[in-house]
Amino acid sequence: MRAAAVIFLALAWSSLSAAGTCPSYAGREWELTGHLVNRIYSGPPDYESVTSGDQPIVRWYLQLAWPACFDEHRYLTRFQLALKPEEVDRYRQFLGKQITVKGTLAEGVPGRDTTSLVVNVSSLVLFSTRDHY
Repeated sequence: MRAAAVIFLALAWSSLSAAGTCPSYAGREWELTGHLVNRIYSGPPDYESVTSGDQPIVRWYLQLAWPACFDEHRYLTRFQLALKPEEVDRYRQFLGKQITVKGTLAEGVPGRDTTSLVVNVSSLVLFSTRDHY
């Protein structure tokens, strides 16, 4: 039953996207599945090179296998995850693995976030086919 609902929703989004309309990301919790990845960026003082002494800034992402579409945000394949330091430690074991994330979506803040939409994570678990079929 749940798999049928997920397939129906995916088909509905596909036809909506083809027609030029994407669902609104605001006002609800979403469940997204992809791979947990992280990237290191250069931080202070110069924001140019970690090897030249800039502080490394690590950001965590959900990398999707196919593009998503929300409102005016189209062809999204990566979402930055808003995680607390203790959550980073807890989820480090899932790096490179397929995960399912639940959370609300918010506009990314320029200068702080690196994706147009950010997931405010309420749940992050390893993906399980048993839960989706």
